[in-house]
Order: sequence, then structure tokens, then C-alpha cells
Amino acid sequence: MGKPSGGVYFGFLVLVLGIQAALLLGKGVLLIDQHQGDVLHVLEIVMRMQQGQWPHLDFSTPLGVLSFAPVAGLLAAGFGAGTAIMGSFVLFALILLPAVWWAGYSRLGGFVAYLFGAACLVMVTALVYGGSDQVVSISMYYNRWAWAVGFVLVVLAVLPAQRSSEPVDGLVFGFGLAFLALAKMTFFVAFLPGILVAILVRRKFRALLFGMGAGLLVVVVMTLLGGVGFWLAYINDLKFVSTSPIRSAPGSPLVTLLIGPSFLAANMCLMAAVVLVRRSGLAIEGLLLFLFAPAFVYVTYQNWGNDPKWLFLLAILLFSMRPERHLNTAFGWDVGRAMTVVGLLAMALILPSAVNLAFVDLRHAKMSREGFTQVFPGVEGRDILMPVERIYLPEKKIGFSLTDPGLLKKVKDDGAELTLGRLFGQPLTACKLEMALIGVLNQMALDLDKIPETAGRSVFVADTFSALWLFGQTQMVPHGSPWFYGGDVGLKQADYVLIPLCPVNYQARSEVLKAIAARVEPDLHEVTRTDLYILLRRSDG
Repeated sequence: MGKPSGGVYFGFLVLVLGIQAALLLGKGVLLIDQHQGDVLHVLEIVMRMQQGQWPHLDFSTPLGVLSFAPVAGLLAAGFGAGTAIMGSFVLFALILLPAVWWAGYSRLGGFVAYLFGAACLVMVTALVYGGSDQVVSISMYYNRWAWAVGFVLVVLAVLPAQRSSEPVDGLVFGFGLAFLALAKMTFFVAFLPGILVAILVRRKFRALLFGMGAGLLVVVVMTLLGGVGFWLAYINDLKFVSTSPIRSAPGSPLVTLLIGPSFLAANMCLMAAVVLVRRSGLAIEGLLLFLFAPAFVYVTYQNWGNDPKWLFLLAILLFSMRPERHLNTAFGWDVGRAMTVVGLLAMALILPSAVNLAFVDLRHAKMSREGFTQVFPGVEGRDILMPVERIYLPEKKIGFSLTDPGLLKKVKDDGAELTLGRLFGQPLTACKLEMALIGVLNQMALDLDKIPETAGRSVFVADTFSALWLFGQTQMVPHGSPWFYGGDVGLKQADYVLIPLCPVNYQARSEVLKAIAARVEPDLHEVTRTDLYILLRRSDG
């Protein structure tokens, strides 16, 4: 397989990035039609950071500072939230481009190098998490960034160098792993062992030295900026979420990702790939692929949507490792052809997600603004819009209240867990808000603005999201969590506690109610009750 010209290959990557940047920024506005909660999550974090707050130190989140720093930086520079988000995609792709170029130029050849480079840049700049739903969403963009970095690191680790430069390899490994550690720790934990084994088994000690130097540089810089307390707070956030009863794993159970109907074919491809690579005589590469296999599955398990993007990477690796000489498997099949077949099958399995990622920015560029409205008020929200019906037309799933003594006794006798929650001993109705979260929060904020005592005071919402301060005159909860993972994070610091009657996640509401009952119930009393919420105030508030 012919090696790409360095200059031509670099020019190709610049062209791909240029097209993606034009599609993103040329529209001048970000139109989102799915995942309202994720929008609020990102907006609250970046606006906190714009005000000088630090993740982990000033608010709780398991996501690293580099997941949001590019967006916060562009927002602080005066761009609207929509432009800042799309601009951060382009900015990160621009930073990643030299590493993508080096991985493709030094390890890959022919069309595979171009396929790999385009995939990395498109993944970073796409306005959808993956999957097959044709929507526009910024949900989990940091996962796509981490996947793209992971693609680069795995290619450099698994494939032998065609153009060797250990210092460059080491710098990419060091800075790449540092980014994963400071963006999405799951990827760092998953990929680090395989990369270390790859460096050691090939005795690339200069690469190890440069990688350690790059990583140490990042640690020193972050420590100077955030102090030693930053790392301790980050570790505490990670430990807390890993044991959260609400969101320790955001998708399907691990056993489903191993033998479930939707994933069994993908995992069979992965195991077949390991066997074929070993059979082709590439013992080291087969070992490394075997080590990365559980990392691929674990990262997919930890990401909402469980989109196995590693299938595309597996195809790239198989296409690149096909033996030039004829070799047969135990069944008499040609190894090279078998690797091609498995690679094509992996591509077919991930094709819906890949096509969705490749064309979503073009689809967004052609979308009309008609029927869209501003997500949140203020100059920062001028260029981030969502459909009117998704903001202001709520959809709810209504349950029932366990107030009947006979029914309540039956539930207790059957051992069922009451996830509805109780406020001062009274069970609340089971209800789940499916759509129009932003509109509901907006209405709650308007209601609170009519209560003079709440102006400038912090309000904790007993739900997944507490972003009321984006819509009214209340304040953010000090040391709160933009995404509630359980416990009483921020609860004790809040002046008011708002109990939604129809939350996004009634398990989250139940966790807050348990914390109120166990720790702070005597400090709270009811202020008002509407058809949306019950407002409680701290006695000294």
C-alpha cells in the first residue's frame, strides 16, 4: 500500500477541516433539535467558568476542565454561546490536526490514511453524538473529541512505524493522554495500559521519556493554575460519580455490550480480528489489539448511547495490517482476504453512525430558522436556538400517588422500592418530564422572580438540572453540580430548595428527598406550592 505524500496528506486534512468549519460557522447560529438537558449542562458549566469558577473546585462534575475550556474561552472572548460551541469544535480540530497528520503519515498508507484522517476531523466537528437518528445535538461532544484522540493514540501504539520519530510519538502520547485525563477520565483509564505495553514491548524508551515529559508539563501547568486542591477535588468527583446510584453507567448494562443482540456481531469482529492479526505473523500487533479490546468495550459502556465507534478504528487497523504474502487460516481461508472481510463487516456495522456524523453539519447548514427560538435570554444566548415546541410544549408521563393505605401496604409487603420520594412524610406523585425542560425551568424562574425574597438567592432543584439562574434573578448554587448525580452536593449551600412535581428524573428527586429527610428537614419549611413545584426555604434563609 503506497505511502501518502506528507504535503498532499496535510493539504487534504486542511481541506476537510475547512469544509467542516465553513459548514459550522457559515450559518452564524446553532440550531439544536434534541437533548435539551445536555444543552443546559454545557451552558451552565461554561458560564460558570466564564465567571472565573473552576470545575471540581467551585462546582462538582466528573468531566475534566478541558471538555469545556475551549467553549468557555470563546464565550469569554465575546462570542455567543452557539458560535462558541461550534467554534470550539473547529479550534479543537485545528489543535488535533498535526497529531492526526503524524499518525496517518507515519503508520498508514493509501486510501486508509485519508479515510482515517477524515474520520478523526469529522468526528470532532460533527453536530451529533453518533447513532442513526437524524438530529442536531451537541450532546457529549467531549466524548467524540476523546474518541478522535483515542483513534490517534491506538494507531500509533498498535501499528509499526513506517516513518519513525520516537520524540514525536512520545509527545503525541503524552499530550494525548493528558488531554484524555483532563477531559474524560474513562478514556485515559481504558487506553493507558495498552499504550504503555506498546511502548515497552517495542522498547521505545525515548518515546516513553518524551511522553512522560509532556504529561508532567501538563500536570505542572494545571497545578500552578488550579493548585494541588484541583487534583484532589477532581478525584473526589470521579469517586463520587463512580458510586452514584443514578448514573454510574449511563447506558446499557455491561453484559448487554458483551453478548447482547445489538453488540454480539461487533464483538465477534473484534475477536476475529485479534485471531487473524496473530495468524498473519504480527505477534506484537495481535497482542496489543487484544489488550485494547476490553478498552473499546469499556469506553462504549461508559458513554451514553453505547455507540461502538471503535468499529471504524478496527477496520482501519485491519486494512493496514493485511499481509503481503499468502497465508491461510486453519479453515484454509486466505488471511489477507479474511482481514478485509472482517474490516468491511466492521465498517458495515458502524455505517449508520458514520454516515450520520459525516452529513450532520451539511444537514444543519441547510436547516431553516423558522420555528426556532432562543434557548435562554441574554446576549450570550442570541445564537443558540431550539424548536419552539420542544421548549414550550411539555410531554409528561404521569404515574400515581401512593396515598391509598391498602396500595401503600401492598407495595411495602412486596418489597418494592419507593422511588417516588416523600416530602415531610407525604409521598409525591410519580411523573416524568419528557420534553420542554427549558420551558418548564423558564416558567419556574418567572414564578420565583415574583417572590422578592428569592432575588439574588440560590435555589437548588431536586432534579437532574438546577439551571434556574440562567432564566431569572436567582443565583447558582455554590459548589453545586450542573448535573445532579445523587447525594446532597450543593443542597446544604442553597437558600431555597425547589421540589418539581414532574422532574426529568424522579430517582434524582427521590435521592434529594432522602437527603432532606435524613439531614436538613428541620431547617426547611414550605414557602409556596404550584402545579409545577413545591418551594422550600431554609429557616435562616
